[in-house]
Amino acid sequence: MSAVARKTRRAVGAENASLKSEFVAFKTNRIVEVASRLFYQSGYSSCTLDNVAEQLGVTKPFLYSYFKNKEAILAAICEVGISEALAVLEATLAGDHKNHRDLLAEVVRQVGRIVIDRQEYVVVYQREMKHLSADDHERILRLRHSFDHQIAELIREGIEAGEFREDTDSFVAVWIGGLISWIPTWYSPGGQRSADDVIDQLVTAALRLAGAEKPTN
Repeated sequence: MSAVARKTRRAVGAENASLKSEFVAFKTNRIVEVASRLFYQSGYSSCTLDNVAEQLGVTKPFLYSYFKNKEAILAAICEVGISEALAVLEATLAGDHKNHRDLLAEVVRQVGRIVIDRQEYVVVYQREMKHLSADDHERILRLRHSFDHQIAELIREGIEAGEFREDTDSFVAVWIGGLISWIPTWYSPGGQRSADDVIDQLVTAALRLAGAEKPTN
């Protein structure tokens, strides 16, 4: 086989592997999406894998080819919101912003939008986390702690830069995280307040908790 043929074969193999990976990710995400909706509507305990399979139009063995059991699907659901929030946080912190106030406002705004968009996932997590295994619970809790820690560090740096009040305790990062997490308890699509209004109020409340000064022109 010529060098060109070998190179072409490797390229085709890599492309096929990439397509297979994308296909697996699509199927996995679809299972999580449907299961999240069913867990949200009926409750984790009342919903069976047969229900999930029926809704997807597949067999139960098909589900087992992607998840080892129902609890593994629950763990994947519970991890969605915090994983996306962490990704947004880290991308925002790595971006170009004028000051720490802008950074905090942007993080809260984007994460608030994730919670609204993933409301079913967040509610399932809050309501059904008691069914997670100890390992899954600990792993997801570490992700939550990472988010809180990075927000706390942002606040600490903002205090040092004179952008937040000197007496602001970095522990308010936990309160900000809690404020974001509880959006589903007081926001509903089609309610009196729009998603944009809710997020604007969320950002204002977070900045007040952090002791942010008014923005300067």
